[in-house]
Amino acid sequence: MLGLDLEEWFLNPIQQFVNKGEIIEALVGQELLAYSNPHAKSHLYYWQRNAPSSTAEVDYLIQWGEKIIPIEVKSGLGKTLKSLHLFLETHKNSPFGFRFSTQNYSKYDNIKSLPLYAVAAITKILKKARTNN
Repeated sequence: MLGLDLEEWFLNPIQQFVNKGEIIEALVGQELLAYSNPHAKSHLYYWQRNAPSSTAEVDYLIQWGEKIIPIEVKSGLGKTLKSLHLFLETHKNSPFGFRFSTQNYSKYDNIKSLPLYAVAAITKILKKARTNN
């Protein structure tokens, strides 16, 4: 239906992800909805900055108590995170952000990186962060 070459997806999945950004973003969005509170209607939110000299966008925002946590989804390695850094710099009520990509678990400054398959881990990470505060 999507016109994907399934043989290539199985043989070289990371290379195939690079050109399928919209699919990967949708996958993460579906996972965020699946792991949200089942007793409340969930919505997906994003952030977009339209300044005369620059445009920035963060793929998803989730509420964590009174704080907003930005989420960036990268179909490849996702090395540049300019929009995510800009959001965190300009929104002091956001203590950290998440990046989902083909990379493994890591942390750099206030950005927690998770592999694409680990969207469910957000719940556990946020619960642990709440108890540590």
